[in-house]
Amino acid sequence: MAKVTLEKLKKVYDGGVVAVHESDLSIKDKEFMVLVGPSGCGKSTTLRMIAGLEEISEGTLIIGEKVVNETAPKDRDIAMVFQNYALYPHMTVYENMAFSLKLRKVAKAEIDKRVRETAESLELTQYLKRKPKAMSGGQRQRVALGRAIVRDPAVFLLDEPLSNLDAKMRGSMRKELKLLHQKLQTTMIYVTHDQVEAMTLGDRICVMSDGYIQQVGTPLDVYDYPVNKFVASFIGTPAMNLLEGSLSQEGGAVYFNSPTSKLKLSDEMAAKAESYAGQNVTFGIRPEKVNLLQGHDHEGLQGEVEVIEKLRGSQQVFVKIGDQSVTVSVEAHLDVRNGKQVTIQPDMARAHIFAGEDGKNITL
Repeated sequence: MAKVTLEKLKKVYDGGVVAVHESDLSIKDKEFMVLVGPSGCGKSTTLRMIAGLEEISEGTLIIGEKVVNETAPKDRDIAMVFQNYALYPHMTVYENMAFSLKLRKVAKAEIDKRVRETAESLELTQYLKRKPKAMSGGQRQRVALGRAIVRDPAVFLLDEPLSNLDAKMRGSMRKELKLLHQKLQTTMIYVTHDQVEAMTLGDRICVMSDGYIQQVGTPLDVYDYPVNKFVASFIGTPAMNLLEGSLSQEGGAVYFNSPTSKLKLSDEMAAKAESYAGQNVTFGIRPEKVNLLQGHDHEGLQGEVEVIEKLRGSQQVFVKIGDQSVTVSVEAHLDVRNGKQVTIQPDMARAHIFAGEDGKNITL
């Protein structure tokens, strides 16, 4: 088992294109770390540098206690599972899983023992004589995982391994991956653009954008306390509501001014935000952290219901506030109708203010 440490890790391609800026990240031994972000954010490039499939332009990569910048991929004690499974089509499941061990000249009896034990744990025993083309996507993904497991590596690297599966199979495989990690007790680094996968799988998540690490923390910490506007908008389904407006200071209180109304900040928020009075800012609140009231005779953000999405046990209500839209999660039995005037009352203890060009959360 091993921890993985990135120290100022950087990747620059020909022409000076920077794919990953100086990245510092410490992944604990036996931790399930998820790198998450939109396409092109640098997460897969970071994983490939850890794997040795991409040359490191600058910085230091440490696996365990060893600097591995110049170490060949086969000598890094890692195993990688790819998005497209990368199985050998002419080989059976057994042969695919045994292949890397044969290259290492592991004894035949040991190979057979490892393959059969791993196949049993992944419920693949009955498929050992089949070839990949005769299997479903989920079964092939389990074979790819099994091929990695038999090597007993210090670190598992998984590059969007579930993206080719349908929604039902992805849910099932997420559970299998979590159980697998609990059983193996090994370090796993998982790349995905799907924030639902990140939130459900990761012990911690690392949110990336434009080649920069934006925030690292537990899924709940990142969800509740986003460090900037990008993280707030990317993590969460539905996304955090972000309303553009300004701050003002009146009679010792600080207010957020929306196009249609204003909100008084809590004393704690006001103390952190008062120096931004007079500036344009963004007010953020999660859809489930608000009350929805009928009519406009209440204090809060006043608007009109545009669209309602009915889900099992809840409703997503889209409310027009000036030229902006806010999403509210409410209970299914609440009587809400299109075109009705409503007032939104945010839980100010769970609200955030983002300011400046970098959209920093000034209320943390």
